[in-house]
Parts: sequence; C-alpha cells; structure tokens
Amino acid sequence: MRSGAAHPGLLRAGLLLAWLLLATLRSAAQGGPVVGRVEVLPDRGYAWPRVLHDPTLAFAPADSLRPAQARRFWLRLAVRNPSRYSEDAQLTVLPALDNTFYFVDQNTRTWHSRRAGVAVATDSQWVKGGLPLRLPAAATTTCYVLVRLGARASLPPAISLRVQLAPAAQARQADLFSYVAWLVALAVLGLLLLLNAHAYLRRPDRPTAWYLCGQLGGVLYLTAYRGIFKQWWPGPTFSQLVLSSGRSYAYTLNSALMHLSVGLLLLGLVQLTRTYLGTRARLPRLDVALRCGLVGYGLFTLAVGVVNLSGFYLDQYSLLLDNLLVLGLLGLLLATAVTADRRQLPLARPYLLANVLPLLGVLLAAGYHVAVTVDNDGNALPHLALVAHALSFSLALNIHLQYLQRALLATERDAAALALDIRQQQLRHREIVLQNSHIQAALRADQQQLSADHRQQQAANHALQQQLEANQRELASTALYVEQKNALLAELKSQIRELNKQRPDQQKDLAGIQAVLNSHTYLDEDWGRFKVHFEQVHPRFFEELQAKYPALTPHEQRLASYFHINLATKEIAALLNIDPASVRRAKTRLFKKIAAAGALPPPEAGPPPAE
Repeated sequence: MRSGAAHPGLLRAGLLLAWLLLATLRSAAQGGPVVGRVEVLPDRGYAWPRVLHDPTLAFAPADSLRPAQARRFWLRLAVRNPSRYSEDAQLTVLPALDNTFYFVDQNTRTWHSRRAGVAVATDSQWVKGGLPLRLPAAATTTCYVLVRLGARASLPPAISLRVQLAPAAQARQADLFSYVAWLVALAVLGLLLLLNAHAYLRRPDRPTAWYLCGQLGGVLYLTAYRGIFKQWWPGPTFSQLVLSSGRSYAYTLNSALMHLSVGLLLLGLVQLTRTYLGTRARLPRLDVALRCGLVGYGLFTLAVGVVNLSGFYLDQYSLLLDNLLVLGLLGLLLATAVTADRRQLPLARPYLLANVLPLLGVLLAAGYHVAVTVDNDGNALPHLALVAHALSFSLALNIHLQYLQRALLATERDAAALALDIRQQQLRHREIVLQNSHIQAALRADQQQLSADHRQQQAANHALQQQLEANQRELASTALYVEQKNALLAELKSQIRELNKQRPDQQKDLAGIQAVLNSHTYLDEDWGRFKVHFEQVHPRFFEELQAKYPALTPHEQRLASYFHINLATKEIAALLNIDPASVRRAKTRLFKKIAAAGALPPPEAGPPPAE
C-alpha cells in the first residue's frame, strides 16, 4: 500500500517539473524585456511637467549625445515586456554620470523619480547608475531620463548613448553578494586587527606594527571599494570624465581614500617584509629595491591624487600604470621572500608560504584590472586576497612571535648562566682579594725585615766608610811625615855642603852630621808603611799597574801612586827630595811610557796634580 500510494505523488511531481520546464522554454522563446525607441531632447531648462505634457517638445531618435548642443539631455525610452508575467528589470543609461529617472509606479499609477550615477552620492550600488524598474506583462512602458553631463566634466565631441536592461534579481543578487562579501571580509579583517593590536600592546614588535598598518589599509580599501565612504560623506566631486563610449567616472573623497588605502596596504607589506626578514643587513640590494619601489609608488600616487583633486580626472589614464606598479612591487616582494628562503634566512620559509596565497590573490586582482577592466565591477577577488593576506600573515606573525619567545627564553637562560658565572667570578674575586691581603701582610713583614737588614747593612757600610776615612787620614799623615823627614834630609845635605866648603877639617861635626844622614835609611821603611796604607784605601792598585804597564820602574810606580792621590808637584818634590822641575820631567816620562804601551792612563788615576 505504501508503494502504491507513492505513485500519485511521483506523478504530480513529474507533472509540475514538466510544467515549469515548459514555462521556462516559452519564456525563453518570447524573450525578456527589450528597449524599443530611444528619443533625445536637448534640455533648455525644461521642467519635468512640461516635458511630460507639452506635445511641442520634439524628441528625436538618436544614438549619441553632442555636448556642443547642451550639457543636459532628456531621454524618452519605450521598454517592452513581451512576457505574460510582470518582470523586475535593472535599467542603466550610459553615460551614467548623473541621471534622474522618471517612471510610473505600477501600484499607485503615479510618476516617481530617482537619481543615480557615479557622481551621485546617494547611489550605493556596486555598479552605479542602475534603476530598478517594474515592467507590466505584455505591455510597453514609457520612462524618461534626465542626463546631466556635468559643468566641469571632461567630455569628448560625441558620446555614445547606450541603454541596458538586466534582470533585477540578478542585479540584486550581485549587489547582495558583494555587500555580504564586504561584511564578511570586514569582520575577518577587523577581528584579526583587534587580536594583533592587543598582542602588539602587550609586546610591541615592529613586524606586528607594520602588519597592523597593512590591515588598516585593507579595511579602508574594501570600504572604499564598496563605496561606503561616499554614502557617509557625499562630499564634493573633484573631477569628472565621460568617455566617447559612454563610460563615466568621478573622483570623490571615496576615490582619494581608495588611493590612500592602497598606499597604506603596500607600505605595510613592504615594511613587514623588510623587518620580518631583516633585509637591510641580510639582503641589502633587495632592501634598496624595495625602498625605492615603495617611495616611487608613493610619489606616483601623490602626484595622481593632486591632479585629480585639481579638477582633471587622471585615473582613467593612470590606473593601468598604477596596477602595473602594484604588480611590480608585489613581484619584488615575492622575489625577496624566495631569495630569503634560498639563503635559508631565519623564518624565511613560513614567511614565503604566508606570501604565496595572498600575493597570488592580489596579483590576480591587479592582473584582472590590467587585462580586463580598471572599473570596480564588484568582483570578489580583492576580498579574497585581503582576507587571505590577513590570515596568512597573522599566522606568520604568530610563528615570528613564537620564534622571538624561544629566542627570549634562550636569552634568559644565557643571562641566568651569565649571572651565575658573574657570581662565581665575584666569589673568586673576593677570594683573590683575601689572598692579596695575606700576601700584602707577608710582604709588609718582609719589607720590615728587609728594612731592618738594610739598616744593619747601612751600619756596616757606615763603619767601613769610617774605616776608609781613617785610613785616608792615616795615609795623608804618613805622606806628611815622609815629607817632613825629606825636608829634614834636604836641610842636612845642605849643611854638609856648606861644611865641606867652609870647614873640611872638622871631623866631629861631620861625624854628627853623618849620623843624621844615616837616619835616611829609615825612609824606605816609611815608604813601605805608606804603601800598606795606600793599598788599604786603593786595593790591587800596584798589581793592576804592574799588569798593565810592566815596563814601569819602582820609582815610576811610586810616582804614579802620588799622582793617583792628587799630590801637588811641590809635595811630590818634597817627598822625593828633588826639585819641582825634576817632578815635571818625571811626570812627562811616565805618561810617555804609558802612551807607548798603547793605553790611556789607568782608570783609577785621578786628574793631573796641581803645580
């Protein structure tokens, strides 16, 4: 029974599917809504009621607009819906700089207006200038459009006039998809931004700071890409451009913030790469290339922004070069990561892996704008690229922080070991200081002992000096004694000579004088005593004199000893009982002998004696 009961249900389901398929085929055969007539009327300041009711205003068929005729044009469109069902469509009229649509509300049967276009602040659609339009079944609908070309817009001589119809569901779905993609991407980026900002506040780190800069640029870019800033701040339109193809562009605050966001995003990427990999010290050439590329792109963006703000729309001509510069800079970043990995720099491998997916997404987005269109047509590539960038680099930063934490732990261990070593060195220092104090005490004791010995030695030297002085005094007294005796001998000899002359016959007196002369035999004994005292004061004098000058006679040795103690010529003459002239001659002969022996006077000899 259960099996039989199932057959009617299956039959009904099959019939329903067949009916839907048939309706779809019929609808496809009939075709969707189409635009019939397109008529143009140059505006001369006409009000809307007059355009609607005045039959004298002649609309003429046209496929282009001539800015030389007017800056505002009225369009009358006939849109036909051949389907048996009412349909919702998206009507777009190009140029879509600033258009006002007038259409009939099918429910109230009254006319309504709506303003849209790239220069209209209230137009929040991804594709600007679209108008949702309800078309009744099997009927032709007439609507009007006021096209404003703008007073300051750059215009060609002729502008192609194009009217496009698309299913409203498809437009709403694309718009909803883009809006949801923006919200999801913004939520992911915001969450990662908050998490990494919290980590940065806990432990400041330069790579994390530049990552936050890039994330802020990403959030700004997606928001500007969605046109949110235009809704928040309608603001002025700085420059406008309409191409001959009908495409329209306007430079607003939203456009300026988009350029700023790209600069912040690239700044964060480049600086994150430089600080993460340490390219300044490890890859200096690539570091210079990255810095120059970043500065060059910044100057280019600044120049383009200034021109756009001044009233001339330059983005149409500069966006291609802008995207090429972005591609080049991203390629340089990828080459830096690959080079760092090939050189096996620290953390280069995880950084390279973190770069692959986001850079691939950004490269695809930039390449899409270069190869397909520079317009923001609502594709999700920027969302995917920025989310991948946020996730990948957040993971890379987490690895970097773990690496830094391990390095910090290793540094702390090294610091602890160093502190222990310093403690041991301090203990060793104290031990050495204690040993030094003991050694210094011992040295002081030794110095005291040496001082006592030194004092004893000084006392002994003093005694020897006193003995030396006594010997010197005795030597001088002996020499004086000999001098006195020689003087007496000379006197006696003189007396003998006188007596021989005067009284040769007085033998008694001669006998007494003879006794005095006999006392002369004791002079040699006086010389011997003098010699003994001399050698006590000047030891080995005669031995060294004899060794150096063996040709000297005893008389000449005696004369040299007198010269050595600096006796005067008269004193030597008195000692030897000769006249001073004889002493001088003897001195001359003595020094000639010494010179002939091939040497100078003895080193012990003093200066030449005085006269």
